[in-house]
Amino acid sequence: MSNKRNIKVAEGYSTHHVCCPHDCPDTCSMIVTRNDKTGEAVRVQGDPSHPVTKGYLCNKVNHYIDWVYSDKRVLYPHKRVGPKGVGAKFERISWEEALETITNNFNHVISEHGSEAIQPYSYSGTLGMLGFWSMDQRFWNKMEAARLVQSICIYAAFFANLHTYGVANGPSLQDASDDAELIILWGANLVSTGVHAIPFIRQAKERGAKIIAIDPRETRTTMMADQHIQPRPGTDAALALGMMKVIVDAGLHDIEFLQEYTLGWKELIETKLPEYTLEKVEDITGVDKNIIKQLALDYAKTKKSHIRANYGLNRHSNSGQMCRSILILPCITGAWREKCGGAGFGNLEEMWQRFDLKKLQRPDLGERGTKRAINMVQIGRALADDIGADGEKMDPPIRSFFVYNSDPANCAPNSNKVREGLMRDDLFVAVHDTFWTDTCNYADIVLPADTQLERTDLHAAYGHYHYNMNEPVIKPLGESVRNTELFRMLAKKMNYLEDTDNAFTQTDEEMIRDILCDEGEKNPLMEGITYEGLKENGWARAAVDAERRNYLKNGWPTKSGKIEIWSEKLKKQGLDPLPTHTPEVEGQEDFQQKKKYPIQVLSSATHYFIGDSFQSLDRHNAMMSRPTVELNPEDANSRNISDGDLCRLFNDRGETFAYAVIVENLIPGVCGTQKQYKGGNTPGGVNANALNSEELTDFGMSPTFYSCLVQIEKSSNELMKKDLLSWWGGKEGYIEKWRELNPEHAQNISDDEIIEQAAIKNPGVFD
Repeated sequence: MSNKRNIKVAEGYSTHHVCCPHDCPDTCSMIVTRNDKTGEAVRVQGDPSHPVTKGYLCNKVNHYIDWVYSDKRVLYPHKRVGPKGVGAKFERISWEEALETITNNFNHVISEHGSEAIQPYSYSGTLGMLGFWSMDQRFWNKMEAARLVQSICIYAAFFANLHTYGVANGPSLQDASDDAELIILWGANLVSTGVHAIPFIRQAKERGAKIIAIDPRETRTTMMADQHIQPRPGTDAALALGMMKVIVDAGLHDIEFLQEYTLGWKELIETKLPEYTLEKVEDITGVDKNIIKQLALDYAKTKKSHIRANYGLNRHSNSGQMCRSILILPCITGAWREKCGGAGFGNLEEMWQRFDLKKLQRPDLGERGTKRAINMVQIGRALADDIGADGEKMDPPIRSFFVYNSDPANCAPNSNKVREGLMRDDLFVAVHDTFWTDTCNYADIVLPADTQLERTDLHAAYGHYHYNMNEPVIKPLGESVRNTELFRMLAKKMNYLEDTDNAFTQTDEEMIRDILCDEGEKNPLMEGITYEGLKENGWARAAVDAERRNYLKNGWPTKSGKIEIWSEKLKKQGLDPLPTHTPEVEGQEDFQQKKKYPIQVLSSATHYFIGDSFQSLDRHNAMMSRPTVELNPEDANSRNISDGDLCRLFNDRGETFAYAVIVENLIPGVCGTQKQYKGGNTPGGVNANALNSEELTDFGMSPTFYSCLVQIEKSSNELMKKDLLSWWGGKEGYIEKWRELNPEHAQNISDDEIIEQAAIKNPGVFD
C-alpha cells in the first residue's frame, strides 16, 4: 500500500501525519506507520513532502517510537508514600483519588490563604498551541490563581524586537539559501539545535555565499563555516556597534534607508558609534581589530546579507541591548530591502503573537490579571524564601505548586534553592509529565501525560514559516491524558462548568477551528490557511508574502511606524534608548568577581537531548555518554586537569560535576557544559543550574544563565569511581551496556576481557 506521499507500507499498516512537538526551531513534519491490527505505532520518519523536513529527522526524534513505548513512562496516577526528595517512593492510585486529592488541596488553600497561594508552573515541554497555553490558562483564569511570567528562554530577544521593530520576525533561511551572498550565524549552533537549517546553509555555500560563524565556543556549526570569529561571551553588542562604526566611517551605510524607515539613526551615528573605535572594541571583545574591520566591510558589501542569531544570546545580564545591537545591523546597510536580508532570532513570536489568544485563554473567566505574578526564573527564591517579583516577602506564600510541561528542579536557575523550596512540608506539589523527572521526587501527586502520537494540536515553527496540524495516531497508553483533557477534568471536579458557557467543554478540534476562524483577516501570515487544508495536508506555509506584511510599504508595527533605533519605551524604563554595550555582571569584564571565580560557564544545549526530554532513554544517554565540561588547555593545565578527569565546578551558590574535554580553540577563562542535564544522571545530583543566579537581564526579564562565574578543580578519584559505578550499574551493568553498544564484537569477547579493558581506561574503578 502507499499514500499520497508515496510511502509504501505492507497490508494491514497505515501512515499518518504528525509533527514533532519539542522545543526546537524545526517543528518537523513526520510520518508515522501504524500496525492497524494492534493499534501500535511501529515507525516514525521525516515527511518527504515538507519543504524543510525533506524526509529526515534529527538524532533525537529518529527514535521517537522508543520514547513513546518506553517502560520508564508514567502511565498511571501515583501518590508519594514516605518523605520527599531523591529516592522518593510512589504507589499507583486511581484518577478519581488523584483528582480528589488535588482539588481538595486547591479548595483548602483558596479557603485558608486565597487563590494567589496556588502557583502554576509550565513552559515548553512540548510546543503546541493547545498544550502550551489553552485549557490550562482557562482553568487558572477561572480560579484566579497566581500568574507566571514565562520568560525563561526568549524574552530578551523578543522584547529587543518589539522595542525596535514592533514585531518579533526575521528572514527565512530558505530564502537565504537562494539569494544571500553572506550568512552570519551569530551564536547559532544549528547542527545541534536546528539541523534542518543546515542543507539550506550548505546550498548557499555551494552557490558561493560566505558563511561566518560568531561564537565564543567551537561547535559542530562553526566547523562548517568559512570563518569562525570568537568574541568573549557577553561582548556581542560591542562587536555589532564596532561593525556599524566601520561601515559608517567608510560611507557604506544606506543613508536613504535610515532616513526613510528608521527613527534615531542620527543620534546613533553622531552620539553612540563614536564610542566604539576598533581599538576599544578589540579590547572589549578580544577579537583582532583587523578581523572586526574586515567583518564589517564584508557585511557592508552586499544587502543580500542574512543574520541568523540564536537564543543563547538571551542568557547574559546585558542580553537585551546585545540582541538589539545585532538586530539593528541590517538597518545600517539597508539589508531589509532584500527578501533574504535582515536579522532575526526566530519567528515563533510573530507566528503566535497575532493570533487572538483571548479565544484560547479566556481571560474573561476571572480577574486573574490583578493577581501577583512570579517570574519562573525566580521560582527558587519564591518557593524557599517567599520572595516575590518585587523583592518583598509574599503574603501569602506559595502553598500549592502545580507543574506541567516543565522540570523546575533541573531547568530553573539556582536549582539548589528550587529543591530547597520543593522540600517544604507545607507545600503541596502536583506534577503532570510523561516521564519521571527529578521534580517528581518532590511531588505529592504525579499524573501521567501523553505523547505527540496520542493528541491533537496546532503547531507553529520558529525556525521557518510553516504551521502543522497534529492528530492522534494511537490511543493513549495506560491512563495518560493530554494537557487539555487534564484541565477539563480538573474544571469539572472544581465545579467550574456551570457558569462558564462552553469554556471547559470545547473539544480540541473546536478550539483549533475557533482560533483559525477568520484569522486571515487579523493575521496576515494566516491568509489562505484553513482547518480543512491543515487536516488534509498536515502542514501549510505561512503567507509571508502577504501584502499586509510588507513593512517597507506599510510601515512597521511600532508607535512611530518606523524601525525605532531610538526606543522611547527603553528610555522610560531608565535604560539607554540607543543600542549600547554594558559590561556583563559575572562575565568577562567583571574583574572583581573574577578574582575569586575566574571561569565563565556557558551552559548550552546538548546534541542529544532537548532539555529533560529524551534523557530517560538508554539509547540517548549512551550517545551523550556523560556530562562534560570543555576547557581551554591553559585553564586545564594550570589545574592539573586532563581529558576525562572528573571536575568540580563551584561558586557561592552551589557545585556540579562533569568530565573534562580539552578544547584547543576555546577562549581562556571560558568553559562549556550542558544545560538542563538531568540531575539524577549527574555526579553530585544537580546540573549546572546549581551555579546560576536568579538575576534577570537588562530588559526582557530573561534568565542570566551565561552570566555565571565559577572556579574549577579536579575532583577526587573516589568520587569519580563511585560515579562511574553508579552510571554503569556496577560490573554487570557495564558489561550489559558494552555489549549493547558493541553488538559486532559481543560474541567474540568474554566478560572478563570487557572489564579488563575498562580497568585500563579507568584504573581502580572496579577495585
